[in-house]
Amino acid sequence: MHTLTPAHLMPWTVASPFRMQPGLSRLLPATDAAQPPVSPPPLFLRDAQAPAYAAQKQAVLQTHHERALVGQAEPAVLQAIAAAYAAQTGVALAPTAQALALGLQEDLVVLHDEPDAMRTRWLSVCFPSNWSPADKLGLDFSAIHAPVADNALLQAGGKGIVDMAFRQASMLRHVWLLTPSADLAQHPETRRTRWADAVVQADASSQRLLDHVFFRVERQTTLPLPALQRGVFFIRVMVCPLLAVLQVAPARAAELHAALASMTEAVVAYRGMASMRPRLLAELDALQTTGA
Repeated sequence: MHTLTPAHLMPWTVASPFRMQPGLSRLLPATDAAQPPVSPPPLFLRDAQAPAYAAQKQAVLQTHHERALVGQAEPAVLQAIAAAYAAQTGVALAPTAQALALGLQEDLVVLHDEPDAMRTRWLSVCFPSNWSPADKLGLDFSAIHAPVADNALLQAGGKGIVDMAFRQASMLRHVWLLTPSADLAQHPETRRTRWADAVVQADASSQRLLDHVFFRVERQTTLPLPALQRGVFFIRVMVCPLLAVLQVAPARAAELHAALASMTEAVVAYRGMASMRPRLLAELDALQTTGA
């Protein structure tokens, strides 16, 4: 069983100039009477890959349980999450930390609404994108995003983001990354394919670096639980070979080139691509010229 998402199902939110910004939208149906009704995006994504995701999560929990499940889960919150999942997907999961960690394709973070801020109190994160869940326990929005490069827009809107997404309405956001590894689990302490490895592999086989790059998307959604003074943050990780995603639409190579070129040096360094960007840009240029 593999965990690669088919290219045509990968969200594409690449835009330029690239900015670290909230980019939130509500998970609510359209209310404009002049427009035909549109079903809102789902809070959860459950698809044919669910067994493969569960197997990958099981492997993480067996080897690094303390890295993936951090903090204390409350029965009432677990019950609310299980109920929301069953209502949308029709799949009944036991309201336990282990069952939800394995049964949801999403990772999840529970925040407590405390007098000074909403803070993380339980994290079930098997598939982090090069960050450690243990480092985020007990933090509020501002502290969580402090290490993010060019975070001014995120930090300035932090209070409003938290109030809207975790107290008022379910929200949706996508974050895209380029990575040399197809692994769902990318904990910083786990050895996996690095950019330097991808360069060696490409050069050894006389291939492009693009042939060894994956497009990784975090589909982030929120579930406010105001009656419990809690909020839940879900992260569905999706990975696909980059070239396959670019081939879905002819304009994508140019769009990605523009986005990469517009990234600040701080963002490129934060994403670990400082030495890779010139080569990626050159290969994207060539790809637009040849179309192959």
